[in-house]
Amino acid sequence: MANKGASAHNPPTFASNMTVVSVNEDTQIGAEAYRMLAYDEENDPLTYYMTGTDSTFFKVDRNTGIVTVARELDREAKPLLEVSIAVSDQINRKSMSQTIILEDANDNAPIFLKPSYTISVNENESKGATLFTVKAVDSDEGPSGAVQYKIVEVLPNAPYLFGMQQNGSVILNDTLSYAEKSTFYQLKIEASDHGGMYNGRFIIQRSFVFAFINVKDVPDMNPIFLNIPYQTTVPENSSVGTTVFQVLAIDGDRGIKDEITYTIQNSHPPGLFQIEAQSGDIIVSGSLNREELLDFNSVVELQVMAKEKCLDIHGTYASANTSVSIKVTDINDNTPAFYNCSLDTCNFIQSSEVNSFNTSIPEHFSTGVPINSLTIVARDPDQGVNGTFTLSLHGQDASVFTISPKEITNLGKVQIIVSNSSAIDYEQRRVLNIEIVANDTTNPTKCCSTVSLTINIVDINDHSPEFPRQTYILFVEEHANNGTEIGNITANDSDSGIFGIITYSLSPKSIRNGFKVNSMTGVITVENGTALDREKRPVYYGILQATDGGNRIGTTSLEIVLKDINDFHPVMARDSYAAFIMENNDNELNIKIEAFDNDQEGTNNSEIRYTIAGGDYQQNFTIDSITGVLQSVGPIDREDIEPSLDGKIILIVKAYDLGVPSLSTTVNVTINVEDENDNSPVFTESVYNASVMENTLGAFVTLVKASDNDATEINNRLIYRIETGSTGTLLIRTMLINKIYPKQYQGNITVDPTIALDYDKGPKFYTLGVSASDLGFPSKSAHATVYVSVLDMNDESPVLDPESMKDLDVMENNTNLGIVRDIIATDVDTNHSLIFKLVSVVCLKSKIIDAQPDAPCKDWFGLYENGSLYMNESSVIDYEEYDQVDITICVTDLYTEKNYPSTTGKLTINIVDANDNVPVFLAFERVSVIVPELAPISAEVATVKASDNDTGKNAEINFVVTKVLFIFSDGQPNKVLPEVFEASRATLVGGEYTATIKIKSSLDKTLKGQYKVTIEARDGGKPTLTAKSYLDLITVDESYKTRLEFGIAPEEVQQNLNEIIAVLRKATHSNPYVAGVNAVGNERAQTLDRNGAKAVMEVYFVYNNGTAIPPANMNRILQFNPEAVKELIDFGLLNIKEPTEPTDPERPLLATIGGLAAAFVIVLAIMITIVVCNRQSYKRKIKSMTAMNTAKTITIDAQQSGPVVPGTNKYILEGANPVWNTDITTSADLGFEEANSDSASINSLDENVVDTLLEMPTKKSSQLEMTEKTINSHSIDEKAKPLSAALDDHDNNKEKTSGKSGDGIHKSTLNCTDI
Repeated sequence: MANKGASAHNPPTFASNMTVVSVNEDTQIGAEAYRMLAYDEENDPLTYYMTGTDSTFFKVDRNTGIVTVARELDREAKPLLEVSIAVSDQINRKSMSQTIILEDANDNAPIFLKPSYTISVNENESKGATLFTVKAVDSDEGPSGAVQYKIVEVLPNAPYLFGMQQNGSVILNDTLSYAEKSTFYQLKIEASDHGGMYNGRFIIQRSFVFAFINVKDVPDMNPIFLNIPYQTTVPENSSVGTTVFQVLAIDGDRGIKDEITYTIQNSHPPGLFQIEAQSGDIIVSGSLNREELLDFNSVVELQVMAKEKCLDIHGTYASANTSVSIKVTDINDNTPAFYNCSLDTCNFIQSSEVNSFNTSIPEHFSTGVPINSLTIVARDPDQGVNGTFTLSLHGQDASVFTISPKEITNLGKVQIIVSNSSAIDYEQRRVLNIEIVANDTTNPTKCCSTVSLTINIVDINDHSPEFPRQTYILFVEEHANNGTEIGNITANDSDSGIFGIITYSLSPKSIRNGFKVNSMTGVITVENGTALDREKRPVYYGILQATDGGNRIGTTSLEIVLKDINDFHPVMARDSYAAFIMENNDNELNIKIEAFDNDQEGTNNSEIRYTIAGGDYQQNFTIDSITGVLQSVGPIDREDIEPSLDGKIILIVKAYDLGVPSLSTTVNVTINVEDENDNSPVFTESVYNASVMENTLGAFVTLVKASDNDATEINNRLIYRIETGSTGTLLIRTMLINKIYPKQYQGNITVDPTIALDYDKGPKFYTLGVSASDLGFPSKSAHATVYVSVLDMNDESPVLDPESMKDLDVMENNTNLGIVRDIIATDVDTNHSLIFKLVSVVCLKSKIIDAQPDAPCKDWFGLYENGSLYMNESSVIDYEEYDQVDITICVTDLYTEKNYPSTTGKLTINIVDANDNVPVFLAFERVSVIVPELAPISAEVATVKASDNDTGKNAEINFVVTKVLFIFSDGQPNKVLPEVFEASRATLVGGEYTATIKIKSSLDKTLKGQYKVTIEARDGGKPTLTAKSYLDLITVDESYKTRLEFGIAPEEVQQNLNEIIAVLRKATHSNPYVAGVNAVGNERAQTLDRNGAKAVMEVYFVYNNGTAIPPANMNRILQFNPEAVKELIDFGLLNIKEPTEPTDPERPLLATIGGLAAAFVIVLAIMITIVVCNRQSYKRKIKSMTAMNTAKTITIDAQQSGPVVPGTNKYILEGANPVWNTDITTSADLGFEEANSDSASINSLDENVVDTLLEMPTKKSSQLEMTEKTINSHSIDEKAKPLSAALDDHDNNKEKTSGKSGDGIHKSTLNCTDI
């Protein structure tokens, strides 16, 4: 028995994709490489194995088949690994070879073939030239092994000088220069791959190499002069052959250093110097005279060329030019000379020198003024000190003049300046003579030059008008009438002619606003009387000027005095007066009020008296009317004065004069009564009680308040102090609480900001002695006592209980309505009040967050302030929508006084799937299924599918056949049959559970009707939810099995089975059911050998209504579709035969009885047919015969095709039989079909359609055919319908009864009669 069970047990099998697997070479040791996939039909536990040389790279979990990496993998070392894998179900073992392909990872960096590169390049190498090529290789594959290059650094810095091509060639992007650029370059070259994945990251591998480029010099540079510019000096008169200077040039190509020769290309002026070709020495070759070179600024300019000895790369001799400046220095060899010209017009040649000058000046020429009519220039052409000389005057009149400048260097203008004006008098001398001497003190041989100067004196107007007196005093009343004469003043001038005529004028301009003078007579009168105001200006001072014809002027002073009239009010000496007195003092005030009157002194117009005209508290004061002294009468109390006056008493004092009419003015006198510190502070309370929280730095404790009745701030300004009891822990600060009068101050007692009170360490109480002192002198104070209690503080944050924050499982569908958990938090503080708040809700499905702001799960839960977490009744929790809800909970201590009052935590709520979804059947491929009566046990008759939206066990579906009801076709009562069908174990594919309905016990062939099978889908939840569906199984008699003989092997038939069934279905309009495809057995080999049959297909042809096609009718039916027959022949069809019954000893008797019964039935059928045919009208018989006769005249090629319409003369297809207009009524029904089923043709002109169609290529068909005209001439009998129309009627009748419409597939049972 054990061996028999083992042989029946199927071994496990590997999945088809296990032959070759791929593993990334960078898979880490211990990481999963792949999973072995194997299946066992019995679902036995499987054990997995791996062997082979390469199996050491891996480790296999024998229970799960998970293969992990045991050793480091390296594709570059070994790209393919060969192992042997096996799987065992503890009974059988299955082995196979497996190839493991290591997928490349980017784990290798490119490697340069050389450690470094060194080359030399000529500096004139052309741009774009390839200098050298680097090569690096990467053992990775694909982009990870493709190498690209770039230059990452150039030293010295020249990032664009070199370029990199992707083949590794380094090219020159710009020009090189040995002299102007670097002679050496270092390149850092990077080789990198195109990147790839390595250890889960995309990386690019890199490596570097250094290249060294030496730049070689070529002769392409001109010589270079050193130490330019060249400048030197040489004394004038130096001898020929004197060496002056040396020039030096070197080869510009520093790497070559060619020999240099020198020549002078140009000299300006020429002929003075020459140069040694080899040494570059410049020597004197001509006479040097600096004064002859003044046009060249005493500088000789030479152009010197340096030329190389060898040819350069251009085939020429490289050369360079430079300038040499040689300055000829001076020696003292010239005497000073005089010239009569201006500096900018002088021509300094010897013929232009002069030795005398002549000019004229007016008498009394001003002292210190030069004689501009003289243009004297003195010059010495020598340079510097050699050209410096002094100037001096000589002769009898030399003392009248001075010369400027006293000394000249090289060149200068000479000025003669008058030093004694009085000596220049036309009346005394008319001509003056002097000599000018120029002395070069550094030249003893040619020291001096002399020139004479003659000056002629010209007469001028030199007398001015004169007044008899220097000052005149005149009087006039203020505001006098215009034209009033004040006085007449005249002057005398001794000059004659025009110089003796005198005119008069007043100055300054301001005096002319009130007065004027007659220019010819000198009479002075009033010009503007209204402007003459004595109080504004009592006296006018002016100048009376007399001018003669030569514009000489004589002057005298005027003093015009205005006489007074009474026209001014008294004017107070001040705009206001102020005085300060101390309160409580008697007769302290003594202030003098002063006023002035601008009217003339000593008259009543300016005599002033004083009186008190008004003001506050004026009864307390008195004033002396003559002296204006203001005094107080008795003591004044500062506190009795109206507070709004701020201690100020304002009196109005009037000053008036004694003129007629009397004029007066007033002034305000402000008397400030100063406060005396005559009041002590008073506390509002003698004892204060307060409390303060511990551990609050700088906390407020309490306020104390006192007041002082003194009027001023210095006496009522209070300062609070803690005198006793504080020990530095508590502080008091004085604060102003009322800025308006009277100001009030309070003491703010706080904790020292640097000290934290500690209730536990103590002290818990403080008794403070507090004082309030004013700022008066002497200071006065008051005292009070403050009792302070230290309170315990809530300064710890609440803590969420970890147990209450553990993950919570909640059943979906509001199964746990109400409170699902109490969130607990603790607070170590004695006084606390905790409230809970839901901060945020995050919805997840399969660990994926729903980012919608209004995700439905946010309304599933709520949180009371006491921490009770509850489910909302207004929303339904659905596991299928979200399987996890993360909520953030915040607990807050309302009494927290310090530190953070809140703590947050996350609570994960796992939504538990409730079994709330009923399994749902998916549509059957066929609601009604045809089953052969002789179908074997375990034969699959139908497939059922269902799904469940739940998860886990709740979604697992098993199918059970709960009821089999047999519906008899002859009207017998339905019968429940047990244990007829069963459902297989369901399998899960793509979210759907699938099972097959199998035959559990042999079907009873004696039963005529159909099976109505009730199938129940049950899920794995608790409670189990179920769904039902119904399947109609119609049995078909074995006699309806048709044998199709094929000339090909059974395997080929099986390969073409679907195509063959499709052709048969189209040709017969039925559902072919293949019972089997078998090879021809040996017992029948001789019988079928002549036909060449090799395979037999046994088929049932069943209509949707349950009726089947007898094998004898198949040939006739196929006649109507020759195209289908041709396709079947192409598939190897030879014959269509009825089934062959096996030999049975009892069969002869049964055959005899059956034959007799069949004969009786045939006779009865003939009689019924005769009766029916006789009932047809004569007219229809004539039409039928006409159709037959007409068909004989139509060839097969002209035959019509179209749909089958029984009861008419229309053809179905080419070569088909004519359809007789026969009405098959229920009286002719043999009991095999329903009343509304299709009626097949009762006449056939062909015996075997296969044989007939095989002959069609060689001969015409002699079958009866009908024309379209004949067909259209006859009406269609509604009782003669095709099978498809009958089935449509059948479905329509069902839809009317069931209330549903569809395509003919129903869950209700087909009411068919078993064949």
